[in-house]
Amino acid sequence: MQQIGRYQILDTLGQGAMATVYRAYDPKIDRTLAIKVLRPERCIDEEYRTRFLREAKAVGLLSHPNIVTVYDVGEIEDTPYIAMELLNGQPLNELMKEHGQFDVKDVLQMGTQLATALAYAHEKGIIHRDIKPSNIIIDQDSGTAKITDFGIARMETVEVTQQTQMGEVLGTPQYMSPEQVMGQQADARSDLFSVGVILYQLLSGKRPFAAETLATLLLQIATEEPEPIGNLAPDLPGALKQVVDKLLKKQPEKRFQTGTELAHALKRVHSDIEEREEAKSQPRIIPIQIKWSLIMAAAVSVTMILVGSYLYQKQYVAMRDQVLNYGSALVKFVAGESAEAVLSEDWASIELFVQDAIQRQDFEYLVIVDHNGIIRGSNRSDQIDQSYKAPENDTPLTNVPGVSISEHTSSEKPVLRFETPILFTDKEIGRAHLGLPKEPLETVANQMVVMLGVLMLMTIVAVVVVAFIMGKLIASPLSTLNKAMKEISSGQFSYRIAQNRRDEIGVLFNSFDNMAEELQDRDEHRATQNRDAA
Repeated sequence: MQQIGRYQILDTLGQGAMATVYRAYDPKIDRTLAIKVLRPERCIDEEYRTRFLREAKAVGLLSHPNIVTVYDVGEIEDTPYIAMELLNGQPLNELMKEHGQFDVKDVLQMGTQLATALAYAHEKGIIHRDIKPSNIIIDQDSGTAKITDFGIARMETVEVTQQTQMGEVLGTPQYMSPEQVMGQQADARSDLFSVGVILYQLLSGKRPFAAETLATLLLQIATEEPEPIGNLAPDLPGALKQVVDKLLKKQPEKRFQTGTELAHALKRVHSDIEEREEAKSQPRIIPIQIKWSLIMAAAVSVTMILVGSYLYQKQYVAMRDQVLNYGSALVKFVAGESAEAVLSEDWASIELFVQDAIQRQDFEYLVIVDHNGIIRGSNRSDQIDQSYKAPENDTPLTNVPGVSISEHTSSEKPVLRFETPILFTDKEIGRAHLGLPKEPLETVANQMVVMLGVLMLMTIVAVVVVAFIMGKLIASPLSTLNKAMKEISSGQFSYRIAQNRRDEIGVLFNSFDNMAEELQDRDEHRATQNRDAA
């Protein structure tokens, strides 16, 4: 075939059971296009040929960026033809063989284009009824999806369908809706079911319905639920899984009812993905209420630790000095009271004095030594008449007038040892050794640490709560302003914050509303000028 009407045939693009597609040249307008010509065996049925031309002319009225444009419809020697846009791309089924599973964002973009195209066609009263990957061409440069063969599949008569059921239409029954395989009336929702099958395959790499025989396949489509797409592609957003599941519902009333509904759902999923990706790409921002709480907690903690440490040291030193002064006074008193008995070597009196002192006071020990270093009085009877030996682990601490103070461990307990000479007319006639337990001092010190810790914790909690509340009060209007800025950036100049606040934030909100009003006036003025110019 060299020419069809005024169209010069250049070569054959493809051939199917229904028609042959040629690349052709239109010298009248100097344009290369595609011409689809019905096969001779299809032209036998006069009614079918007439309906084909009538529907083709109706499709020719469609003008949508995702629908292949029909330029001309005609008939040459009882052979109908359609002159249409020549696409620089590949059918989706060929791309699916090359890629298998597609990127989620690419699938969402493709699905949205198909949904908007179908919504447009359905509003014009055109139902495709044969949505499948081979009828979707993807532009190589822009990635735009375009649907072909609009209105052709619906022209199939029962006789022709029976003759070709293993051919073009039923050759790809995996994309048919349950109502189609059961011979029921198909409508716009049938096209959306087919879109669901395509999305399922693009996202998972597998068809939702697959069987070895045609009868088994049709039974699956009509009665069996496909494997949940989440099992095959678990990383898909939950909202997208719900969209695909809804598209593949057996009952048409449970699916999306229009292409517009489907397009909105896919756009929402796409927006959610974009927002998550944008959030990941942005520097991770610590919420202001958390930041303030952490800063205040750190500042208060450091301050409380420094102040608490200073107070603890001062208080501990003061308490220790009191204990040392108390011990020094006691040992001096013991030395003075026992001087006469030591001088007269009345060791029985010394022993009674020691025992009486031990019973009256909480001493760890009390030892009286004569001028030869022999123990003459002690709370331990086994030490009497023994030479006195200072504790091996005795560590000197300090000296006060007339008293030596040291520290050692007795029975695994710290003990403060006080030693002073026993004098008579300024002559040393013996020595007194007094041991006081250090444990009460340590107990009081530990209690003080606990009290300071509790005070610090309560203070930090109070400060953090106040800082968090204050941060929340600041973060909330900032979030409101951020949302408002996004609305303006998207062109929604009618958006207003309109919150009545009598503070600096209220002034900022008013400034934003004034800016939005000014932008809206300019936009409306520009639109009026464009209408007047047109």
